[in-house]
Amino acid sequence: MDTKHDSSRRAPSGSRHAGTATRALLVAVLGGSAFLTHAQSVAPNRYGTPAVPPIANDSALERQQKAAAEAQRNQDAASRRAEQDRIGMAVDANRQRLEADRARTERQRATAANPAESERMRLDFEQRRQAAEREREELERQRAASEARPAPPEP
Repeated sequence: MDTKHDSSRRAPSGSRHAGTATRALLVAVLGGSAFLTHAQSVAPNRYGTPAVPPIANDSALERQQKAAAEAQRNQDAASRRAEQDRIGMAVDANRQRLEADRARTERQRATAANPAESERMRLDFEQRRQAAEREREELERQRAASEARPAPPEP
């Protein structure tokens, strides 16, 4: 006997139940449509599509332009905040660096070999302090310029 399956003699797997499933589906559809007809005759179909709200006077292009302008304003505001944060952090870092330099210089001056060496250390520190002050002033100018920059207009 041949080991191959003969499709003419055997039905595909599950076909026995296909007729039963089809009949059950047909009964469910017919029964359901009769129920829907009855339900609609008693009460209006409250599960149908809702009424479409009236369309605003804005066209799709205008809405898109407004959304783009709003996104641009939000991006500009975020950029401003980031710039303010960066400047603030730079000012704080400058101040901390100067305080650490001051403490280190005072310790070194206290252990200096002679008064001339101590005076040279003080003068070196004074130059670094003035450079730090100029840097802080530049950062403050950047902060003022950032705050003075006009914001994009509101629509």
